[in-house]
This record gives sequence, structure tokens and C-alpha cells, in this order.
Amino acid sequence: MKSEQKLLDIFKQLRLTEQDAHVYLALLELEAVSIRKVADKTGINRGSVYEILKRLVEEGLVSTRTTGKREYFVAESPERIFDMIRDKRKSLLEAQKAAEAIVPMLLSKSARPEGRPVVRYYEDAEGVVAILRDVLQTCRKLDNPRYYAYSSRPLRQYIYRKFPKFTERRIAEGITVKVIAVGEGGDPAPISERKWLPEARSGISSYTLIYGNKVAHISISSDFTPYGVVIEDSGTASMQKLLFEQLWATL
Repeated sequence: MKSEQKLLDIFKQLRLTEQDAHVYLALLELEAVSIRKVADKTGINRGSVYEILKRLVEEGLVSTRTTGKREYFVAESPERIFDMIRDKRKSLLEAQKAAEAIVPMLLSKSARPEGRPVVRYYEDAEGVVAILRDVLQTCRKLDNPRYYAYSSRPLRQYIYRKFPKFTERRIAEGITVKVIAVGEGGDPAPISERKWLPEARSGISSYTLIYGNKVAHISISSDFTPYGVVIEDSGTASMQKLLFEQLWATL
């Protein structure tokens, strides 16, 4: 079971699905078989099995054999997974090089008037992930990679739900953080500092991140949907940093 779960995890990293993994595992056990037998083995309907097999053939994890008018499917060696990882790593490196060339050109074409602030709105858990990724991306470009956070206890459970490895990534990239937490709780972590404020009776449920020239406010709506607003403006960010440091010094 552990090996199966590890395969599922690897397939997800390779942008393949849980059903893809089940079909591949079935083929490893069944050798050369028809779509019908794969469907019987996995419990997945034939139409879906057919689409999955096409995808696995394209990835090189499965090959086909034709006998008469029948087509049979065979699992390739699991070592093919190493090749897939190398291929995707190479593709990512090529994409990075292309991005390094084109992103400055795209930024130069931006219609944003110079000196004007930019305000972006994000919604749902994926929106929160986008904000957290922006924190990492922005901070890694700073001479002193650091950000500041106001954290409220009711909202903490929503912040990292879809990005559980955020703190791990932050630490790996050497990004420090100062946190003023409203209410008890919050796990200690390396290269971070934390101070606390007593929790307000009004039940404050907001999370503020101050990083680079940006300020992000994350909150939850009445139906518990997280949303966030990012303000990109040097003046606003500088003022928020000043107020944060002043409050920090009094705690």
C-alpha cells in the first residue's frame, strides 16, 4: 500500500491522475491485455480507460501491440518514470530561459501608468495560493528577503490549506518573517519571529502581509470563502512597514 501511495504522489507531481496510476498498476500485473480486461481489473469504465491508456501511451508509460484486429496494451518499465522526470525538468529549464527573455519585454509593454498603484483581487483558496506565491517571488528579489504579517487566529486555518509547504519553501529560500499574531497559537518556525496581541472580542478575521512594495489583505466572506486584495504601491507598503515596526517595538 505504501508503494502504491508513493506512485500516486509521483503521478500527481507529473500532472497525471489517480486513475492513471491505477490503470498503470493494473497493466504491470496483467501484462499484455485488452481495454476490457483493464476496465474489469480497475473498475473504471471502458471509455475512461481508453482515454487514460492514450495518455499513458503518449507519456511512454504504456505501449501497444496489435494481434489481428485486436489492440493490446503493455506497461513499460517503471524506470520510464525517471525519464519523465528528466524530460519535465528539461522542459521547465527551457521555459525558464524563455521566460527570462520575454518577461522584461512584456513588462515594458505594460499599460500601467508610472507611479500609479495597482490593485488586484483574488478569490477562493487558489487565490490565496496565488498571493502566497507572489510573496515568495517578490521577497526572493529583495536585498534583505523579509516580509511582515499580521495574523488572526480565526483565519490561520485557511491561509496554508492549499499551500501546506509554504513555510518549507520560505525557509529554503532564506526568507525571514516577523509576525504579530492576534490571539494565541501559531507554530514557531525557523528564521521567523513572533509576538502576540490579545484577541479582540469583535472576532477579527483578517490576515495582512507586507512584502516588498506590496500589501496583501486576506479575509473570509460570510460563506467562509477566502478572498484577498493586493495593493502594489511603494508608499502604502512603506507606511505599513513603519507602523508594523513601531507596534513591534512596544510588544
